[in-house]
Amino acid sequence: IGMIGSRKKNQTVFSHLQTKGGPKKRLEKIHAPIGLNINAETPEEIAVSIMAEIIKVRRSREHTIKTWKV
Repeated sequence: IGMIGSRKKNQTVFSHLQTKGGPKKRLEKIHAPIGLNINAETPEEIAVSIMAEIIKVRRSREHTIKTWKV
């Protein structure tokens, strides 16, 4: 699961979830912020940024297609 937002906003959300009893193992699985930093501003640019990161991870030698389900 990926979460959109600034690093500061994501830290705030994670802290809030932890104080509300969010299981640490589950919170560690959230990828934030999602997307490559291309200084995206529009929804379309943000979508491209997210897809670019997905492609980057899928093409890396550390991950195989079997580990990613889209």
